[in-house]
Amino acid sequence: MIALLPEQQIIIEFHQLLQDKLYLNNIQSCNSKNELNYYIKPKDKLLALHDHFIRYGTKRATSFLIVDIDNVKTPFKEYEKEVIYKLGGVKPNWICKTNKGYHIGFILKNPLWLNDDEKTKKAQEIKRDLTLLLDGDIAGSHRLIGYWRNPLTHKSTLDLTLHDLDELHKIANEQYYESFSLFDNLYEHHKKIESRKQDKKTIAKSNWQKIDKKGFTQGNRNNFLFNKVIGMLYNGQITNNEVLNTLRKINDNVLEDNEIQKIAKSIIKYNIKPNTQIEIKQEKKVKGIYSQDLWEQGIHNYKENDNINFERQKFGQTVTTILKWEKTLNKLLQGYIKLYQEHKSFTNENIANNSNVSKRTVQRYRNEKRIENKIKVVAFKEYLRQIAPKGVKAIVTPINEVLNILLNNITFCYKSGVKTLGFKKTQSKKLLVYDTSQPNELLAA
Repeated sequence: MIALLPEQQIIIEFHQLLQDKLYLNNIQSCNSKNELNYYIKPKDKLLALHDHFIRYGTKRATSFLIVDIDNVKTPFKEYEKEVIYKLGGVKPNWICKTNKGYHIGFILKNPLWLNDDEKTKKAQEIKRDLTLLLDGDIAGSHRLIGYWRNPLTHKSTLDLTLHDLDELHKIANEQYYESFSLFDNLYEHHKKIESRKQDKKTIAKSNWQKIDKKGFTQGNRNNFLFNKVIGMLYNGQITNNEVLNTLRKINDNVLEDNEIQKIAKSIIKYNIKPNTQIEIKQEKKVKGIYSQDLWEQGIHNYKENDNINFERQKFGQTVTTILKWEKTLNKLLQGYIKLYQEHKSFTNENIANNSNVSKRTVQRYRNEKRIENKIKVVAFKEYLRQIAPKGVKAIVTPINEVLNILLNNITFCYKSGVKTLGFKKTQSKKLLVYDTSQPNELLAA
């Protein structure tokens, strides 16, 4: 028997995985984009897996979530590292090179039945977050079913790990807001979060101006408009009330308006339910809990060259972010203590299950060894305290000491005079602000 190389073995196993997850015996496939403008007759799945383009999913269900990235010229290996970094260490099932960029695909453990409104909405939110996080093409990424490239016939990196919908939803949302190093400048990061929140609020607006109209050719215009706009409606980019106007804008006076109205009626009669569309909720601006504290201590906003260089409210919101870190650290601490009690190994899965946080969160904190080692020390001391005989006292390091690792060297420029402010938190959650040039001089206590 001839031994297969690892890269050959994974292709064979991935081929079998696609066979299993493309659950119909006959599927639609083709070898060029031009063929996508016409009806494609389904063929035997084993033959279809040799073609360049595959239809993933049906009107009833899909097991694939795929993001289309255009206008990327980054070399393959570098882009692979960039994607995995942005996803917080999570590996897609494939990253596939295209003519313009890349396709990034995830395979679900269980089929997503499209009549399940709750899970369908969750899948749409995943695709929306991943599209924004990875700078994907909205028209090519937001749809749940459709044609994408076959990773087996293109230059691709493959992974066999299947993804749970709920876990992927949590990771996509978490990475969208928290894709940053634990030691980034928090003030700048907060601005990044605010910008991304604004992106989410506006993502539902029609993106007809950016649509690739390559298939909008004589003899195929009606078909192109119908497929493009019903896809936008299905994926929540527009509402039923916007169908006619969107058709008119894409058409740009090429077809007669009575023809456009007929297409609109055909689309609307499908009665796609509003709850299958992406809802963009207006997020309330939450005032940082320490904003009033800073006001009372005489620390105010100031401008330089007509630009606000320090905002008290944003500073307070940043400190609130640190409270979230503290909450997570406490969850992790309890998880580590349970593992000591149950004599289990410290795997990402065990820690996540016992801490009630995602695997991605566990990975992010474990990547900083100083933090993990400190948590382990605190957890082990607490475990010893619990099993120590009566009368024997064990000194436990408070979790606040672990949190202080994250706060080291975090400062904010505040040019009141020539001051640069830093801050600390006490165990009672009191904010201590001080001048970093005179670290012993607390401005507030």
